[in-house]
Amino acid sequence: MMKNRIMWLLWLIGMAGATVVTGSWLMAAVLLLSALLLLLSAAVTSLGGRKTEIKLSVPRAAERNENFRGRITLKNQSAWPVFGGRGEILWENLFTGEHGEIPIAFSLGSREKRTIEFEACSGWCGCIKVTFSDWRCSDFFHVFYVKRKAVAEGATVIMPEKQNRDFSFLTREGFDMESFRYSGNRPGDDPGETYDIREYQPGDSIRQIHWKLSGKLDDIMIREKSFPVDDTVLILAEAFQTERDSKRAETVAEVLSAVLRDFMEKKIPCQVGIYDRSTGKFRQEKVRKEEDHEHVLYGFLRYGSDEKTPVTVQEYLKNPGAQNFANYIYITGDPEDKEAELLKQKGEVTVIGCGVSSGDNKGEQITWKYGSQNPEDSQKQNTENSCQISCWKLR
Repeated sequence: MMKNRIMWLLWLIGMAGATVVTGSWLMAAVLLLSALLLLLSAAVTSLGGRKTEIKLSVPRAAERNENFRGRITLKNQSAWPVFGGRGEILWENLFTGEHGEIPIAFSLGSREKRTIEFEACSGWCGCIKVTFSDWRCSDFFHVFYVKRKAVAEGATVIMPEKQNRDFSFLTREGFDMESFRYSGNRPGDDPGETYDIREYQPGDSIRQIHWKLSGKLDDIMIREKSFPVDDTVLILAEAFQTERDSKRAETVAEVLSAVLRDFMEKKIPCQVGIYDRSTGKFRQEKVRKEEDHEHVLYGFLRYGSDEKTPVTVQEYLKNPGAQNFANYIYITGDPEDKEAELLKQKGEVTVIGCGVSSGDNKGEQITWKYGSQNPEDSQKQNTENSCQISCWKLR
């Protein structure tokens, strides 16, 4: 645009000089016509684009490392044309911080409607927010322009790679999977599991006597039965990171997905807590089948990845509901995250830190391979990507 302005300025100066030197009426007429054209262009530019309706649409979900198509629809509702419209479609992965821009140029006649297709691609999972806001409306000669506002946005979710991992490390270092089925805080009436062994007290039923142990200890010992719980585990995952790290963010999503799938295969009932920033509400979802798994993972990426502070635990504690969970699993990728400490008052807390150390060298340490691990995959650069994971219990 600056080049066009300079060229027009030189043209006017040249015509003015030629008019003075030659005294020709023809040169004067060309000079006057040029000036009138510029004034007309300025007037049209100031009026153009004022009533332009802009809508943007993208697919609900997409694949990693594959282009997804979107479209932007522009409709000029005014009689004044838009000779030169220019703007940028901005996209950002709210989960990892990856971003980019797609420049577009267009023109719109009077009352004209036009659709422009575009493509974008992200190498990481997450929620891709696509926006088109400020744009410029210029004249036919691209000398003048005015800024116009628009509010058009959309979002597409890129799901993580499917990782089938055995979380048997939760059974080591004191992570007893059976405790995920029975409450560790109260006795019950399930004869298949034992809650506690204690000495006999007046009023105890004779059926509760642990005869074998009583014979060994030469004292009457009572076996209290366990209380089975429908959903004794609440899984919470935090998308926020003080300093965004794509590999940690990717690992958090994959670990959440793998833990849910592992619990489903082992038939361990659980719920997942998600803070929905679009509604400002904390939701707890049961996970029983693959459809539940996909729904929860989509919600976590779509609505939980655009916060400026960690919110998941605090939003849960604001309104935890009537159900008491015996166990909590907290998944995070932020080394500074201390939110899990707030859960200790509620029950047993297991922390899975993605790229995060437990700090005291306790717990389980594993190497997580994130991204596509298929040697035949065209994205071979992902086959060696790894992230260290620490798993520990809060004491």
